[in-house]
Amino acid sequence: MTPASDVRTVLYLVRHGEAESNRDQRFGGWSPAPLTELGQRQAVAAAAELRRRAPTVLVTSDVARARQTAQPIADLLGLEPRLEPGLRERSLGVFDGLSFTEAEARYPDAWRRLTARDPGAVPEGGETPDTVYGRVSAAIDRILTDHPGERIAVVTHGLALFHVFSYVCGLGPPSHDHPVFVLVDNASITQLERRGAHWRIVSINDTGHLRDMTSG
Repeated sequence: MTPASDVRTVLYLVRHGEAESNRDQRFGGWSPAPLTELGQRQAVAAAAELRRRAPTVLVTSDVARARQTAQPIADLLGLEPRLEPGLRERSLGVFDGLSFTEAEARYPDAWRRLTARDPGAVPEGGETPDTVYGRVSAAIDRILTDHPGERIAVVTHGLALFHVFSYVCGLGPPSHDHPVFVLVDNASITQLERRGAHWRIVSINDTGHLRDMTSG
C-alpha cells in the first residue's frame, strides 16, 4: 500500500464560463445568472482541454453558472457531477444580482465601504471573508479526503478561487492588508497537486484552450 504521504492528488480548478452577470457588470454571488453564449462555448472548450488531462472526478459549485460549465465536462468525460455548496461564490446579500450602478444608488454607504476594501464591509445578508474562507477551505479538504490519489476537476468561481489560493499558500482569510490578490479568467484552468501536507502549484490561469475564442 502506498503511504499517505506519497499519494499525489491533482486538482484542476476551473472558473465558470462568462455569465450574464460578468457581461452586464452585476454582482453574481448566489444569483441564478446563466452563462452567456460565449460562456457556453468557453465551457465546451474547457471540457475538451480537460479530456486531455483525464480527470476521474468532477465536483462543482451548485450555483447555476458553475453547474452549466460543469455539464459539458460531465458529458464529454462521462463523469457524474458532485454538487458542493461549499464552493459557491461569496454572497453579498442584497447586492447579489444588482448591477454595480444599482448597488451604488440603492446602498451608497455599503457600496462606499465595499469599494474601499473595508474588510468589515458586508452588505445586508452577505458573507464575511472569514465565512467564505472557512467554507471554501473546508470544501477543498473534503474533496481531498474523499478522493485521495485521483485527478479531480473542480468548477467554481472567481472569488472562491481566490480563497482557495489563500488557503493553499497559507495566507489565511483575506483581509485589508492581504499581500496578494488573484483573479483568474472565465473558463481558465489552474492545476494544483497535493502530496501529503505539501502543495505544488503547477499552473495558474491557463487559457490556452480559449485562445481563438471571440465574443462573436
